Amino acid sequence: MPNWTQHHDASTATHHWYECDDSGAVLRQASFSTGTARTEPPPYLAEHAPREEPFAGSDGAAVTAADRSELAWLREEFGPLCVEVYEATYGTPAGASPRPPHPDAPAPDGRPVTAAEFERAWRRARRDRDFATVTTGPLPVGLRLSGTVELLPWGAGVTGLFVGLGLPVLGFVDMGHLPREPGLWPSVGTVGEFEVVGVRLNCAAESRSQPQVRLRPRPAAAPGPAAPSPRPGRP
Repeated sequence: MPNWTQHHDASTATHHWYECDDSGAVLRQASFSTGTARTEPPPYLAEHAPREEPFAGSDGAAVTAADRSELAWLREEFGPLCVEVYEATYGTPAGASPRPPHPDAPAPDGRPVTAAEFERAWRRARRDRDFATVTTGPLPVGLRLSGTVELLPWGAGVTGLFVGLGLPVLGFVDMGHLPREPGLWPSVGTVGEFEVVGVRLNCAAESRSQPQVRLRPRPAAAPGPAAPSPRPGRP
């Protein structure tokens, strides 16, 4: 049966919440850095984002919200690149929680918590990491990629389109990054340059799907000035 503990690492000003199995191996981990400001959702999502008031051990920015079973599933289904994307987004769980020096001693700088307390911290950490701007890993925000438009599943002008990147992730361009006029949308087979604006990872057991990298098209290079017309009488 899992057990749950919360620890404070004074050396790094970080609170760690662990869900562990009977052997002490970490199954899930939520960590908060009290020296870093929290990530707020963008304005257009703020009103729809679930809100939780700060509570002891969850102040500061979430730096980890990792689940070992999700990492194992990604590795098996999509390979190491998607594992690296996950770790850049949610962090990497510790191998084990801090252990007491002997069975009857309390865990160092830690205390037991209930499943409900852990879940509250987990939800908060996961939400914060979902809205964080990821600037590390193999698919950081701002990275430029070449791709080919593969599918407009809802037709031009509706929802968005999918882009093949030659990677084990789906490329998706939201309609907000495309022309308002459907006739100006790129057709299937169009090759272009795209910029990463975020990654969507649906790894929870009840809603697993292939990782998706959100893109926006890079503007085509403007044509250079026209060559001057030759003067009369000159070649």
